[in-house]
Amino acid sequence: MTRSPLKENTFIPDRTFPINVFRVGDVYPHWHDHIEWVYVKEGLAKIQIDGSFEQIGKGELAFINSRQLHSAATQTPDTELICIVFNEALVRGSGLDITEYHYFVPYLQQQQKWPSWMRKDAPCMEELGEAFERLLSEFGQKRPGYELLVKAELLRIFGLYFRYAEQFMSEAPPRTYNPHDFTSLLKTLRERFCEPITIGEAAGMVNLSPNHFCKLFKKVTGKTFIDYLHTLRVQEAERLLLESDLPVTEIAERVGFSTITYFGRVFRKIRSQSPSSIRRDRAEARRDQAEALTPAKAGSRDS
Repeated sequence: MTRSPLKENTFIPDRTFPINVFRVGDVYPHWHDHIEWVYVKEGLAKIQIDGSFEQIGKGELAFINSRQLHSAATQTPDTELICIVFNEALVRGSGLDITEYHYFVPYLQQQQKWPSWMRKDAPCMEELGEAFERLLSEFGQKRPGYELLVKAELLRIFGLYFRYAEQFMSEAPPRTYNPHDFTSLLKTLRERFCEPITIGEAAGMVNLSPNHFCKLFKKVTGKTFIDYLHTLRVQEAERLLLESDLPVTEIAERVGFSTITYFGRVFRKIRSQSPSSIRRDRAEARRDQAEALTPAKAGSRDS
């Protein structure tokens, strides 16, 4: 089966307890089959969830449902993001209690649109932050019984989130129709970034003139249209460099670059490394791993 571009196979060390915690900075656009919370531990970050871009600060949260395209761009040098990624099986019940159909099914199947952001002035944020800290502590220390306590904190966080969501939805003003919603456009870019998409074609998808489109796209995403397209292409190129033995020239062509020279220049600008150095680092890592697994030669151990 062909791997979908931009789909991330998130590392979950224990499939019987499907959760992992990552401390990250910038995150390229991607999606996965898991649920994710992004918690701003320090600093400021601009978070993308599908076609929405919001700036969130210390103590604030972004909630990302499964299969939603998302990314993060740090806005200050001290920014630290904590990403908690887990499978819905960890919090869903067996279907025999009310929590399954009253809370999780409408959210996970996107029958109801819950808020993607929780600001620090929300009434439950202090309690929510404390729950996150307890979860991180238990997950990090892994003392006996930690799985139960991690799951308990997950359910507490979800309970506080749903309580906030109900209040938020009841108080939020009705959304007005926005004829320039970029959600559909960004979905198209995610699926067709390898193709030669012009600014004029993209502008036409959202009923804007090319000049107005360029200004609005930069305002919404924080990147020019070309830079955003290049970021998607470089991310896919990096995956191919790490996961395949395809020649660099073929990878450049596959992700949409017309020449190897232009590909190399764009790749270095975004990743601060050349494509060949990425491939070389992979080879060195494989060699180190192979040496670590090689049994010690006879006579090499102390007698």
